[in-house]
Amino acid sequence: MNDRTLNTAVLLGIAAVERDTGIGKDALRVWERRYGFPQPQRDASGDRLYPLDQVERLRLIKRLLDGGRRPAQIVPLPLQELDILARDVGPDRDQPQNTAPAQHALLSAHSEAVQHYLALLRQHDAELLRRSLQQGVMRMGISRFVTELVAPLNFGVGDAWMRGELEVFEEHLYSEVIQRVLRSAIGAIPLADAALSRPKILLTTVPQEPHTLGLLMAEAMLAMEGCRCVQLGAQMPLGDILKAVQAHAADVLVLSFSPILQTAQVLDALAELRSRMPQAVDIWVGGSNTALRRRLPEGIRVTAALGDLASNVRDWRQRHLSGPN
Repeated sequence: MNDRTLNTAVLLGIAAVERDTGIGKDALRVWERRYGFPQPQRDASGDRLYPLDQVERLRLIKRLLDGGRRPAQIVPLPLQELDILARDVGPDRDQPQNTAPAQHALLSAHSEAVQHYLALLRQHDAELLRRSLQQGVMRMGISRFVTELVAPLNFGVGDAWMRGELEVFEEHLYSEVIQRVLRSAIGAIPLADAALSRPKILLTTVPQEPHTLGLLMAEAMLAMEGCRCVQLGAQMPLGDILKAVQAHAADVLVLSFSPILQTAQVLDALAELRSRMPQAVDIWVGGSNTALRRRLPEGIRVTAALGDLASNVRDWRQRHLSGPN
């Protein structure tokens, strides 16, 4: 990680830490009790206040979690050990053996393009980066752009951040720019006729899951299949997800899970949603959380790769829209 001078006299409240790191308030409290970190101070009202050096450590923990590490492995570690872990191991050591080589192969196959965009990112010219990515959309088409460029580029940006080759603000710049490009590309896809646009798909994440880039990538792939998508963003309470499915008459709920959530959180959320949602509504899940490799409730379909969404749609249409034989 790059050396940074931190003003430890500055204290952030728990809501600010959640926004800054992407780690939910509940997780911060649980880690404090279970692992002895973070160790916030208290104000006169008893509210938690976090020094900036602890926030910096939480950012690195967050990145390692995104790379497949588990809280029990890394939360208790001091900053120096986390830094060494990020530099020497990379983001995929704890992922299943069949996943890490696939990521490395994907990154290697497109390393020249990844390095090109990383160089643009380091120039701090957001408009140049945006235009270059938009040209990639026009040159490759949306489906190939998502699967062959954005996917390896996401991995490359995350890997560069963990190795101290990118600053936090540079990673945030990338996230903002790529989301703008994806939304623009999705908006340019012609709408199918209402009769041909099913399944109608609702996309969101459960509480304490702040990542939305995977949802946008999934939306782009689904829109190319003619599906009408409703994007609700991140951290939607389960009760509101159920209300939204009903209000929008959704046929499918799509959820994304990163490693930031513990296995029990993922399984509990899926079990509750499946039990309370009409069986006619499919649930498709994806992401890198290892909980998705467990036995899930009946009626939940795990999508291993973005390219598989097209077959999900074809299967759904065959089951629901095909006429009698």
